[in-house]
Amino acid sequence: MGDFGDVAAALAAHDGVITTRQALSCGLSRAQIRGREVRGEWIRLSYGLFRSASHDFTEAAMVRAVVIAHNGVADGPTAAWWHGMIATLPVPLTISCVAKPAPIDWPVETRVSRRNLRPEWVTQVRGLRATAKPLTALIAAVELPEGTAFLDRMLQIGQVTLADLERAVDEASGMRGIVEARRLVKIAGSASESEAERLFVRLLREWGVTGWVQQLSCSRWRLDFAWPEHRVAVEISGWAFHRDSRRHGNDLAKANYLESIEWRELQYDWHMLNGDGSGCVQQVIELLNARGAVAL
Repeated sequence: MGDFGDVAAALAAHDGVITTRQALSCGLSRAQIRGREVRGEWIRLSYGLFRSASHDFTEAAMVRAVVIAHNGVADGPTAAWWHGMIATLPVPLTISCVAKPAPIDWPVETRVSRRNLRPEWVTQVRGLRATAKPLTALIAAVELPEGTAFLDRMLQIGQVTLADLERAVDEASGMRGIVEARRLVKIAGSASESEAERLFVRLLREWGVTGWVQQLSCSRWRLDFAWPEHRVAVEISGWAFHRDSRRHGNDLAKANYLESIEWRELQYDWHMLNGDGSGCVQQVIELLNARGAVAL
């Protein structure tokens, strides 16, 4: 007889998903595995892979099953979710595998990339293979809709370091998406605030917005961009992980001072300007018009 206690523990530890190999290692025979399937206790998901009918088929169970069925590795946004780096599981599920797998019919869209990942790029998280955090962060930053803000947040909270990312882009040279990831890491490691200011200048010129002054003196502060005639200021910041609490407090004091002298201030960071630059400039134009500027 099989060791039912070990089987129950394996199912509990793996979101109700179990492979034939795991079941055999727990002491079940192949006949007992077939018996559980026939009785409806286990539901076959693909060859050699089952889920327990008594366990909910959760998102974690789905990810685990899809990765195992493809003999793959969770990567990009799916790996980011598995690591706990993002709260919501994105679709499609993203997986890397060495060989092209046979098509499998799943109730959720999956995207399988053929990648021969080095052993050091892969880690085990709760018994499932996933790309290590630095490579996960890089791929997810390229693939997620707000990927640059995600990468900035990971740097802020210490999930990854800039050195980790720089090493990963060098080691993974040639992998799909790494060219864009390298650009993001370069910006993150540079004076990203200056990059953001240069981007804002380009946007203003493209939209034909004039009358602005850079680094205007205002009491004990300097304003990044100002339209003095209309008492409008725009403050630009780079990536948040560069900013400390002292700088944050100074920015708040500056904003409060501008409010006290009846100025209006808009604030943009690199992610906003890079992701929706036209929307940012349109907001500036609308504020200038509202403050009495000639319509732009």
